[in-house]
Amino acid sequence: MPYAHVESNFDVSPQYPGGSKAMLKYFEDSVRYPEPEKTKGLQGNVYLKCIITKKGIITKVEATNGIPYAPNLVKEGIRLIQAMPKWKPATKKGKAVDAEYNLSVSFKIKY
Repeated sequence: MPYAHVESNFDVSPQYPGGSKAMLKYFEDSVRYPEPEKTKGLQGNVYLKCIITKKGIITKVEATNGIPYAPNLVKEGIRLIQAMPKWKPATKKGKAVDAEYNLSVSFKIKY
């Protein structure tokens, strides 16, 4: 679905339901560390951007920076973002707007 206009400046940022602590818990509970990367000990942050629509739906998720030799971590980061519940949308002048949003997913192996 094409978007006629996506705000990069808004009065109130989009918000994950329950806030940042709830989002960290979501990542902890939902991550499926890819076995090839886990076996090789590959860790780091995957940076992603997406559109959070005025209805709070996440679309157009794409990686902006991955981890060298770890393509499955990028795939898992995208999966995690696409599977998120609806967000509270960004607002501008009191109205909900489509907004571009950047996220980071941290991959750390727990021993």
